[in-house]
Amino acid sequence: MKRRAHQPGGYTSVELLLVVALSALVIGGAVVSYGTLVRSQPSTSSVVAVPLGLARMQNFFNSNASTSNVAMAPQYGALAEAEVLREQFVTDTISATAVFCLGRDNMNTWRPSVITYNSVLHGELDTPQKFRAHVVANAGVAASLYRDYRNPLNDAAGVPQNASIFVLGYSKYAGYLKVNAIYDIDFVRFTAKTDPNGIHASVKRYGEVENPPNPTLLTYTSDYEVFYPPSAMNATAPAHWATDGFTPLFVTFERATRLALRESVAIDRFKRASERPFYFIWWPDPSARHLGAIPNTFAATDPRQAYNHMAGRTAFMFVVPMFPAL
Repeated sequence: MKRRAHQPGGYTSVELLLVVALSALVIGGAVVSYGTLVRSQPSTSSVVAVPLGLARMQNFFNSNASTSNVAMAPQYGALAEAEVLREQFVTDTISATAVFCLGRDNMNTWRPSVITYNSVLHGELDTPQKFRAHVVANAGVAASLYRDYRNPLNDAAGVPQNASIFVLGYSKYAGYLKVNAIYDIDFVRFTAKTDPNGIHASVKRYGEVENPPNPTLLTYTSDYEVFYPPSAMNATAPAHWATDGFTPLFVTFERATRLALRESVAIDRFKRASERPFYFIWWPDPSARHLGAIPNTFAATDPRQAYNHMAGRTAFMFVVPMFPAL
């Protein structure tokens, strides 16, 4: 039997040249395609100098600047920051003893680390309204700072545009409630011709830090912010986007046993919690393009009418028990 002559392994120069040529074609095509995709995508990196003013900048971020350079929505860098803050919020609420959501119309100017409280003298704080009444009566808080608010359609005053979420924890101080963290959610609308038209949205966390400047007050720790352009672009007619907004920031589901006290349809429709009361809470979503109105077809007697439209505006929705640690 005749044996074949041994053939050396490897590629010939012609084969190598062919592979290199084909690789160049593939890579070149990929680069062209990627460039086309990038150019066809809407800009997500526009930065807006938002004139929040010195008072807001100091209150929100403990900053001495008067403007904040904020990315315009949709903004995926801010989305990553929002995800980090979401995880922190979940961690804070899981270990909490109580969570109280209070609506606001203006800035939050009160961020205590402890609150005076005596269970014998002050009674049970089992609703946000009782918590608000307690701090107004016993902590020197102005009654105008937080709204006496009990879900949408409860009164003709409208839904608060801003909110503060008080996260309470176990206290080692006799006669005091411990505040582990406060989350402030704020929306500022700009319509003047000299301003960038749109809505500035921010979520800030205030908590304890090492060697705080004031041990009785919480300190700014983290945040995310985003600037939403109008849903209808017309700089000369702000009324075209007058319905842009983000409410409610939360709804409170009370114990079903409270139906024993009939109040009104607007109030009673939220008495759905079998055991413990809880909240639905919404945060602004940096990946949303704007805060334009979304149709809502539920009847006013249905609790879903208050928040059905929020499902199309944000992916940041929380279900939080009022008393998580119980």
